[in-house]
Amino acid sequence: MPRFRTIITSSIVLALFAGCGPMGKSKGKAEEKQAMAVAVVTADTGTVVRSTNLVGTLVGEQQVTVMPKVAGRVTSIARPEGSFVKAGDPILYIVNDIPGMDYKPGPVLSPIDGVVGKVNVEVGQNASPGTSVATVSSYAERIRVRASVSDADLPYVKVGATADISISAIPDQVFSGRVTQISPMVDATSRSATVEVMLPNALHRLVPGMTASVQLVVERREHVVAVPLSALFATDKTRAVIIDGTVARFRTIQAGLLGDELVEIVSGIQPGEKVATVGKERVQDGETVRPVEAGAQ
Repeated sequence: MPRFRTIITSSIVLALFAGCGPMGKSKGKAEEKQAMAVAVVTADTGTVVRSTNLVGTLVGEQQVTVMPKVAGRVTSIARPEGSFVKAGDPILYIVNDIPGMDYKPGPVLSPIDGVVGKVNVEVGQNASPGTSVATVSSYAERIRVRASVSDADLPYVKVGATADISISAIPDQVFSGRVTQISPMVDATSRSATVEVMLPNALHRLVPGMTASVQLVVERREHVVAVPLSALFATDKTRAVIIDGTVARFRTIQAGLLGDELVEIVSGIQPGEKVATVGKERVQDGETVRPVEAGAQ
């Protein structure tokens, strides 16, 4: 009797497993057929911009270094730092007290209208021609940013190029300016050249000497087919995944300008086509996927 019960029990278990077998396989196949989700964007025409980040210093619209015409000892500071001066106003006085010379103090004059930004000498200190004794800046309605750009980016920088300027002392605003001057010489040590960006300064919030962060546009392509940089493979920028309905198709492409956020597509993708951005590394050519528009939940 116990042996019979064992046989019956074994038969029931085998029957249950046998009955569950097809259902288990069906469930597994259903799970296998569940399409993988991939994020997609629609290719469109637009503007691709590449910029470079620089560190610069604000200088006056006009800014000059003041030097004495004769050697002598500083006897007095007529216009201290922060003083407004007109062209021809004395900034300081020096006297040449070498025996046999004229002992009368002579003025060192400002060559422009502006503000005395820096006095580099003290009373009693000697100064000579070629010595910078002061700096005078004019920065009423406009002011300049002077920054260094690498020799690699220099060929792409053009007069009139736009730049966004951030000032650490004024964190609540981003200022817009344009390149007005580009140095034709590259410093052999730093491998960089100086560029100047002019900014409006109607509220007089910007002052010479402030440090500026400059985001300078060095390349721009307008009216081109563009997709996000995330549509490119990190290790292969000659391929992209196009989503044709719900089917992933690998396609050879030619990328142009790699911008800050977008990439120019020279060939291989047409406006209106869906391009995979996130999840493309996990799909295979011809695989059925579940496309999710970027930004959709």
